[in-house]
Amino acid sequence: MLKEFLQNNIKIIDSVENWEEALRIGAESLVNNNNIEPRYVQAIIDNVHKYGPYIVLTDGVAMPHSRPEEGVLKKGMSFLKVRNGIDFPQTESKVYLFFTLAAENADGHQDAIAELAEFLGDDEKVEKIIKEDLTESEILALL
Repeated sequence: MLKEFLQNNIKIIDSVENWEEALRIGAESLVNNNNIEPRYVQAIIDNVHKYGPYIVLTDGVAMPHSRPEEGVLKKGMSFLKVRNGIDFPQTESKVYLFFTLAAENADGHQDAIAELAEFLGDDEKVEKIIKEDLTESEILALL
């Protein structure tokens, strides 16, 4: 299910000015595909300012998300890789990979989350996606 979500929702860029810009760019395909309303992205940014970096899952990886009622129209996920990484508030290492989640309820995305958790448990694969210049299909093959 993770690969289905990310098919045609992968973006790779060199750098961003700040983490807020990374969240906006990472969520663009979800907005364009009507998975989320633009206010959902702002809700994530506001929540990080309010609660801290709850979206940073592990070194180098974040899963931006917010509550469904803050603008989710249908479930989906997008992926952004920032080659140079970006500093994130209250964290010690840069974030390179952003898996933006749009969950319309508490249940519909569990399979994708389980697959993402399995991927994040494989340090070698995470490191490969962060450090190597991979294509979209090569990234999908690793997930």
